[in-house]
Parts: sequence; C-alpha cells; structure tokens
Amino acid sequence: MKIIVAYLLVVLIWSTTPVAIQFSQNGLDFFTAVSLRMWVSALLSLPLVWLMRQRLVFNKQALQSYLGGSLGIYGAMMSVYWGAAHIPSGLISVIYGLSPMLSGALAYVVLRERELTPVRSFALVMALAGLALVVSARISMDGLAWRGIVGSVVSVLCFAGSAVWVKQVGAGIHPMVQTSGTLWVSGLLYLFTVPFFGVHIPQEKDVISFAALGYLITCGSLLAFVLYFYILRQLPTSRVTLITLVAPVLAIFWGYMLRGERLQWESFAGAAILLASLAVYQWHRSPDRWLRALVAGRYPAVTKSVQKSERQSS
Repeated sequence: MKIIVAYLLVVLIWSTTPVAIQFSQNGLDFFTAVSLRMWVSALLSLPLVWLMRQRLVFNKQALQSYLGGSLGIYGAMMSVYWGAAHIPSGLISVIYGLSPMLSGALAYVVLRERELTPVRSFALVMALAGLALVVSARISMDGLAWRGIVGSVVSVLCFAGSAVWVKQVGAGIHPMVQTSGTLWVSGLLYLFTVPFFGVHIPQEKDVISFAALGYLITCGSLLAFVLYFYILRQLPTSRVTLITLVAPVLAIFWGYMLRGERLQWESFAGAAILLASLAVYQWHRSPDRWLRALVAGRYPAVTKSVQKSERQSS
C-alpha cells in the first residue's frame, strides 16, 4: 500500500509541477521564482539528511557528482522557468518526455552503453518529428512561443546530461545526500547569477504565486525526490518509467482545468506522436526481436557481420 501511495504521489507532483511553475510567476519574475525555490529547498534538505541518519560527503568524487547534478537543477530549472510563461504547461511536461530518450542517446555516446537499439533510434527520430510539429504549431499561433520551446528543450538536454554526468562519476552516495549536495551547489550558482537578474520581492504579495512557490519547494523539490528514490528501490525500472508517460497526459489535463489552456490539433497530434514514441522506446524489446528475426531471415550475412562486431566490441 505504501508503494502505491508513493507512486501515485510522484505522478501527481510531476504532472502538476509545470502548471505550478507558471502560477509561481504570477507575481514574481522567473529568476526570483526559481532561485527562491532552490535556496529554501537547499535549507530544508539538511533536516531530511539528518532524519535519514546520513551526512553530506565532501570528497572529490562527491563534489563532482554534486556539480553534475547541478546541471539538472541549475541549468534545467533556469531554462524551463525562463520560457515557462510562453507555452501551455502541458506541453512542458510532454517535451520532458524526451528525457529518457536523450539520456539513452547521451549514455550511448559518453558511457558506451549499448542501449540505443535500432527500434529505440527510430523512436527517438519519431519523437523529434513530434516535437517539430509541436514547435511549428505553437510558433504559428504565438510569436513568443519559441522562448517556451527553446527553454523547455534546453532544460531537457541539461536534465539528460546531468543524469549521464552523475552516472559517469559513480560516487555511490545516498540519494538524499546527492539531492541535498546538488541543491547546495545549485544554490551557490544561483547566488552568483543574482548580479545579472536580481531578486525582486514585490511589495504586494500574490497569494497564488507564493502558494505555488511553497508547493514547489516542499513537494516539487523535496518530497518528489524522496518518494521517487523510494519507489525506484521497490519497483522494477519498467514500472517507474511509466511515470514519464502518465504525467504528461495529466499535465495537459491540469493545464486545461486550472488555467484554461487549450491545444490546437497540430500541437495535440505532435504531443501524441512524442508520447507514442516514448512508449515504443520504453518497451522496445519485442519490436527489436521482430526486427532481428526479419533481418536474419532476409539478410543472414548482415546479421553475422553485426554479431561479429558486437563480440569484438565486448
């Protein structure tokens, strides 16, 4: 029962995060909203580390891991906040569906992981085609939509690159320690960025904006991480990755219900193609087997050559 509740809470939090980001910017500029979120989250992470009977690690490998993680919190969050006001919140979540595929592609190049199969490569190409359809539809509707698209895509690239970087370092530290250390490194980076953007607290406080900010701090930055790492330990990876399929669909629903967002049919079709591609990417084994059987039956020489190269590379 605990696992089911944790799983549903992660889906709920991840699906509502994009719309909460937009609500948090009702009375705050993008930099003030994101930097306040990360600074307070960093402070609150320390009691969680203590409650879990852990402690922050400061050796060279751990610091490299924190820095790698900060690419996903500083770079990714800065980018998505910068463009969040210019596209529907549901599309932000849909674009984030690219993250498993981009992580796999980067891991194939950087870590030499043999996870980028022919079917997965096809799924990645189809996802990019769906993204192109979304981009063209939004830009034709709103001239500033490019900012939201670029911000979201750069954010996803940073998020995927961060995952590969942390894995390459392989510090082997506790997830909560990794989260807290990453938040503190990211907090310093946001502090160094203050001279460029400034922090502006309005005299008239917008209740909805600060309520959304509080939700993002407590749930989006801390509770979601703890629950995610918990279910990752308890459930197979295939079930955990279902979140990246379910959350975007719910995010579109929340955007419609809470902010009255509507997608034109081109954007909806592009989002559907992207999510279908993600489904193929996640469950690629059967299509890969069918493809191998087809190639082996029609082109046996090619199959032998591929098997030989795989044995030599391994």
